[in-house]
Amino acid sequence: MNEVKHNMMKKAFTDALPIILGYIPMGAAYGILARQSGMGLFTAIFMSIVVFAGASQFIAVGLLSGGATAFEVVLATFFVNLRHVLMSASLSPFFRKVSRRIIPFIAWGVTDETYAISIGRYHNDEVDHRYSLILHYTAYASWITGSVLGALAGFLVPAALQSSLEFALYSMFAGLVVLQISDRLLLLVAVAAAAMSILFSFFMGGTWYIITASLLGATLGLILESFLTTEPQRTQS
Repeated sequence: MNEVKHNMMKKAFTDALPIILGYIPMGAAYGILARQSGMGLFTAIFMSIVVFAGASQFIAVGLLSGGATAFEVVLATFFVNLRHVLMSASLSPFFRKVSRRIIPFIAWGVTDETYAISIGRYHNDEVDHRYSLILHYTAYASWITGSVLGALAGFLVPAALQSSLEFALYSMFAGLVVLQISDRLLLLVAVAAAAMSILFSFFMGGTWYIITASLLGATLGLILESFLTTEPQRTQS
């Protein structure tokens, strides 16, 4: 039994290593940008503690620095994080025998990276909930560590590097989009959402043009996906 537990811990820490190597520098970049956008030291770190969602935190920093309201930030990050519902749904069958008191602690640590690494382990029946707890909270600790380092060093970074970090924010957004585009449908939706965002920016104030374009783009994708899924059935009939 102890050997099984030891192997479980070893797998979790080994799998967490690439996440740590990515989360610490990315968390530091967030911390620096958060401080430069006007956030206080405590607020910047506290966001990482209670949110723990890299993409959403970067989006929040960008929106807040652009003058967005709290409602706009919450709405935008809510839709960005909806993908976690699907991730959690695909993981849920593997936790049916786990105490419900533990489930929220496991769910808290589901991110793109922890999900991508752990889902294969669960399908191969290699691990249990203890693996997820170790993996998730090791990743969580590394993200907070990076955020603290970045927030503390926010105003010590040279001006030239500060400018590059501002560019890195938009580069990261572009990278997230590119990584999600795996077929022509997603490419079409991405292009359509970008075009609508540019169009709406001419007559919508604040950041509503981004939120509106995102909602319409997601709706378009849902309609097209539904149409493409049912079309072969109609043809066969």
